[in-house]
Amino acid sequence: MLQRLDKAFQAFFRRLKAGEKPGYPRFKPGTRYTSFCYKEFGNGATLDNGFLVLSKIGRIALRWSRPIEGTPKTVTVSREADGYSVCFSCADVPVDPLPPTGQQTGIDVGLASFATLSNGEHICNPRWYRTAERRLKTAQRRVSRRKKGSHRRRKAVTLLAKARLEVQRQRQDFHHKEALKLLQQHDTIYLEDVQVANMVRNHRLAKSISDASWAQFHAILEAKAVYAGRRVVAVPPAYTSQDCSGCGERVRKSLSVRTHICPNPECGLVLDRDENAAKNIERAGQALRGGVAVAASKNRESAGL
Repeated sequence: MLQRLDKAFQAFFRRLKAGEKPGYPRFKPGTRYTSFCYKEFGNGATLDNGFLVLSKIGRIALRWSRPIEGTPKTVTVSREADGYSVCFSCADVPVDPLPPTGQQTGIDVGLASFATLSNGEHICNPRWYRTAERRLKTAQRRVSRRKKGSHRRRKAVTLLAKARLEVQRQRQDFHHKEALKLLQQHDTIYLEDVQVANMVRNHRLAKSISDASWAQFHAILEAKAVYAGRRVVAVPPAYTSQDCSGCGERVRKSLSVRTHICPNPECGLVLDRDENAAKNIERAGQALRGGVAVAASKNRESAGL
């Protein structure tokens, strides 16, 4: 706990020095901590024939999600609504590159469709929280009716936590599967770098944006790309929905307008709004990579390499 406290204060002083919103660390009781970490594998946490041996706890049987790859460094034990889970952080994990496809694409994330590719393909938005909202509402009301401190209230809280955990795992499973499909089909993926923290300030869309969880999908896609030898490039999202992907003319339109219609008579492009944005994202990502390559070559020339 002291290490986490020190980390929180270091982050606070870093933000304060950078002129950002500091966010002073608030007090958290011991009941708020749902995990503990062994900072060095072999010092308090070891493995013995598939069993986890923890100091002062004993020998624990595990159900492995997959074999350990690389060298274990840290072990984190977390308490969840339906039991405990163990996470091993490993170093020197071998890369398992996928065969090259020669394909690349731009992705525009949204709410009508979870994602739209530059080739016009749409990934449907499952809306896991919206689907389970009625069930969660019933579970929350059950908690509110129970007397505080009673056994029945603790039981109702556990059932509510399990329902929320199910939605969380459904969303995470969807993100993992879609990220793997995209990486199997494309060598390079250009994804708009949306600022979710700013977008959820719109109270009409905050629930749907949080339900889609674009930031989690982006993190999962980048992590899988490193392991698969693929490349994910973040592209600034400014004007990707407004600019025409055919001629580049800026066409102002509100969020309710779902079709892009270019007024330029020489272009006249009529396209789905999200597909138009995905094409702009792909083009901007290619230009960004080209600029980085040119800058790198200039640096090599100046260094006499």
